[in-house]
Amino acid sequence: MAIRFTIHYATKWGQSLVLIMHSEGMKPYEMQCSNASEWLLDVNHGSPAATIFYHYALRDTDQTLTHEPGPARKISFGKSKKDFNIHDSWRMPLGNSPFLSAAFADCILKRNPTALKPKTAKADLLLRLNCPDIEPDKHLAIVGNQPALGNWDIQKKLRLDESEFPAWSISLDSKHLTFPLEYKYLLVDSTNGEVACWDEGPNRYIETPDEKTVTIITDEHFRRNTPAWKGCGSAIPVFSLRSEKGFGVGEFYDLKKMVDWAKKTGQRIIQTLPVNDTTLHHSNLDSYPYNAVSVYALHPLFLRIENMGKLENKTDRAEFRAKRKELNELPFVNYQQVMQEKWRFFKTLYQTKSPAVFESGEYRAFFEKNREWLVPYAAFSYLRDLNGTPEFGKWKKFGKYNKADIEKFSAPGTAHYPEIAIYYFLQYHLHKQLSEVHDYARKNGVALKGDIPIGVSPNSVDAWVEPELFNSQVQAGAPPDDFSTTGQNWGFPTYNWELMEKDNYKWWRKRFQKLAEYFDAYRIDHILGFFRIWEIPVDAVWGLTGSFHPALPYSRNELESIGLQWDDERFLKPYIKEHVLDKLFGEYKKEVIEKYLLPAGQENYCFKPEFNTQKKIQAHFASTAKALNAKQSLIRDGLYTLNCEVLFIPDIRNKELFHPRIAMHGSATFMDLPESTKHLLDQIYVDYYYHRHNIFWKSQALKKLPALISSTNMLVCGEDLGMVPDSVPEVMDKLEILSLEIQRMPKKPGKEFGIPSEAPYPSVCTTSTHDMNPLRAWWEENPAATQRFYNQALGMQGKAPTTCESWIAKMIIEQHLYSNAMWVILPWQDWMALETGLCSRNPFEERINVPSNPHNFWCYRMHVTLEQLLTETNFNKKITEMIEKSGR
Repeated sequence: MAIRFTIHYATKWGQSLVLIMHSEGMKPYEMQCSNASEWLLDVNHGSPAATIFYHYALRDTDQTLTHEPGPARKISFGKSKKDFNIHDSWRMPLGNSPFLSAAFADCILKRNPTALKPKTAKADLLLRLNCPDIEPDKHLAIVGNQPALGNWDIQKKLRLDESEFPAWSISLDSKHLTFPLEYKYLLVDSTNGEVACWDEGPNRYIETPDEKTVTIITDEHFRRNTPAWKGCGSAIPVFSLRSEKGFGVGEFYDLKKMVDWAKKTGQRIIQTLPVNDTTLHHSNLDSYPYNAVSVYALHPLFLRIENMGKLENKTDRAEFRAKRKELNELPFVNYQQVMQEKWRFFKTLYQTKSPAVFESGEYRAFFEKNREWLVPYAAFSYLRDLNGTPEFGKWKKFGKYNKADIEKFSAPGTAHYPEIAIYYFLQYHLHKQLSEVHDYARKNGVALKGDIPIGVSPNSVDAWVEPELFNSQVQAGAPPDDFSTTGQNWGFPTYNWELMEKDNYKWWRKRFQKLAEYFDAYRIDHILGFFRIWEIPVDAVWGLTGSFHPALPYSRNELESIGLQWDDERFLKPYIKEHVLDKLFGEYKKEVIEKYLLPAGQENYCFKPEFNTQKKIQAHFASTAKALNAKQSLIRDGLYTLNCEVLFIPDIRNKELFHPRIAMHGSATFMDLPESTKHLLDQIYVDYYYHRHNIFWKSQALKKLPALISSTNMLVCGEDLGMVPDSVPEVMDKLEILSLEIQRMPKKPGKEFGIPSEAPYPSVCTTSTHDMNPLRAWWEENPAATQRFYNQALGMQGKAPTTCESWIAKMIIEQHLYSNAMWVILPWQDWMALETGLCSRNPFEERINVPSNPHNFWCYRMHVTLEQLLTETNFNKKITEMIEKSGR
């Protein structure tokens, strides 16, 4: 059987098209260009009954491939003995890729495909239309200039077959047609058969097909003039949920009631923070959800104990009820105590329930499917506690991972096996409970949105098992921004992208695929990290002395060719002068000089060797007191600042290359330079941070992101905040990744506040994030900024109220609901600001994270129960009406 593929594409000189056959190991076939930009490929296919999967890609002059968006194309040949002539259209980014995701196809817009397949036995012309964004109560039909297609009479329209949704199709017998054939698609209301809209634009057109072949014509994009689909939802961490059955913390099963509330008020998505196990120290430090011990393991914190089995002992049951009541009445999550108490009951249940669980077929299937990560995770958890530290480099044994040794160490029959296998037991129950919640949400038309952290802990299972994938000699973070003026140091290793690329980012793809078992959508935390990451020296505390990687640093020769007179001493070493010390330390200047510095001539100083890095300074002050007083904090932070008083940062991998220091303009060392040198440095700075890397970083992202986002069918959203390179919006648009739009963090230069109505359609628009104060607290945070917001963003006259009254919150939220964004996902706290009587008393207690504080305690809890929330009729009606009126 011969197959001819034809596609129209106007290439530029040197470009070509290839067809990639999935059934042949993603083999690319070079296509040939005929006249009028028609690209052709003839293939002999040996199995006429087979189904093939394929897609097209553009080969550029540098041999890189740009793949068309969307899922693989699918053609089933049936029992036809004829040759096939396939006419395709190139898929442009049309904004409908999100509707192909699980969030829509398997949940929000899930269809019940008709069993009817109106295909004639002699059909030799198949018309196909890819269109995923069709509501379940509507369908597509066709009408045309032929009696077989109703002669443009919409009463005689033909319903398309949707059994292979999102592909809609109709099979026709060319003998009953005259050519040329003209036709249009229609959107039809399934409840009454009325036409909702016609396909816009000129009629679609077919010349005479070859009678000796089966012709398949695939159209792309139904051009509808009806309003685009829009939805809204809520963002809240699982640990923040509060229910009557809770154990002092939100649990996976609490999401069911959150789904009920979302459905009741017309919301279609619930967004959470990461839910992976973060147990490293068995203390409140483990509350940080972005510091996972494993990128696969779920956190035992979220287990509902009663659903794991019944406690056999009456005393245990009584203790459990008492502890649950005590912890559940707390206004915040007492993380450490909750985990201690839960583990006590886990161990009790494990003793009585594990034999039956381990014998069950369901458990065995779970174990075999997850064995690759589950065994090392359980062994790591046991060894962490045995050695009293997660720093595996300090373990007496097994500090270096060896798969065979760990398999043997973890084998049944050893004395410590029960202490390892308890982690299998817990992960099995976590999988069951979260899977059940996921199914419940889907059945109710509410999508669950997870979170992919950009980093992993240096003391994680992942770093232990595959250390070659991580650069542990540096720390990942973010440059200074609205969240932190000194930058953020997350303490995570960065990635060895060069090695990861060799197996097409297998580690990342497996991570995404695991998340897809429980979520329909996800947020890529710090998507800028896939373009470049902010790398900080391992001996630094602040992020100011970091640099981008990968990057294009300067050589001395290049800097001197620009006109800069290079000086190692002046540019690379901390600038410590008398007047600088006066400004930083005031009355403590003399004490600082005596204790921490050495004279270096001409009123210059340098650090004593024992204080010449920020980590040494940190360790010194940590040893002096558990909590620093005001004087100690001032001196410590002043010494940190002195350490950053440099103009260039040597490249970590090549000390002969240099990066201009971020935010150098506010430093004393910059201010004391001659004006001519300042001008040159400013030119270098602007070039480095805003121009030099645009094409380079774009190519880096396009190497990684397509492989990662194509590994699952989840809806992809990117957290694109901070110092955003110009290439980021371009790449996100190309890959149809939804952006994040925040009114308080506008992306337009020179703007203090964004305008929600200007948000792009492929975006998530929100009032706040977990890294910011919610609306009510923000309103009181900076009265001057609030006044400007009141007058400029809200268009109100006069003096702003001192508190964010409910009518103000309503105005702000309605601005977002009426925006052009596909999604409006608001923090739960901001929804609550709509009802004064339901708000928590102290708005500042509603904040989840303070990014500038690396030891932030993540402990926020709802102040009302989900059960109470569901009964608040007037409040829920208010939200429902706001959502309905906005067309969401």
